[in-house]
Amino acid sequence: MKLAPLLFGGITALVRAQTAAPYTDVKSGITFQAYQHTTGYFLGVALPENPTGNTDLIVTIGGKGTGWSGASLAGPMKNALLVLAWPNNNTIVSSFRKTNQYGSPPVPTGAFMQLPIANGTYTNTTHWTYTFVCSKCIQSDGTTFAANENTTVLGYALSSAAPSQKGNAASSVSKHSSQGQAAFDLVKARSKDFAMWKNWAAAPKVENAF
Repeated sequence: MKLAPLLFGGITALVRAQTAAPYTDVKSGITFQAYQHTTGYFLGVALPENPTGNTDLIVTIGGKGTGWSGASLAGPMKNALLVLAWPNNNTIVSSFRKTNQYGSPPVPTGAFMQLPIANGTYTNTTHWTYTFVCSKCIQSDGTTFAANENTTVLGYALSSAAPSQKGNAASSVSKHSSQGQAAFDLVKARSKDFAMWKNWAAAPKVENAF
């Protein structure tokens, strides 16, 4: 199914973007600048105190129900580094996506990695939460915000419909049921505790290790 052209918002959405606010996850204790939608969707980011040369951030994303939640680290959908996540029973499935056209975005290749933070990733009776270190995610090619920016606009999209293959991180997804953009104060997203939080993340899996 084709996704609507305004997935993750368009240029005109910049002037009417919602605003993120401080949010502390009750389980991990990590403090984010986060946007919360009336559906229960939320997107938060945390950054190191000194952003110079940094390419990592911590992301929390979640929602209610069995549908998917998405984020654009540059604002619009096209030519941006995207994150999609959804619950699958008691686990969370997630992947990076990237596309230069409108439609269900494919999984890209790149150096970026998702390193889950276990004490910030969970499902319960009211919602689900996925928290991870987005390693090597801040790019200099315009696919994300820049490390030295003080403010930025991130895109969001969500759907109440579950992906076609809930256990497959590369599954196609249906058209969003809501989308837009939110303004983030990146100065307020910076924290002296970032290194500690980052160390909670799981190490990447190494294939064929001996």
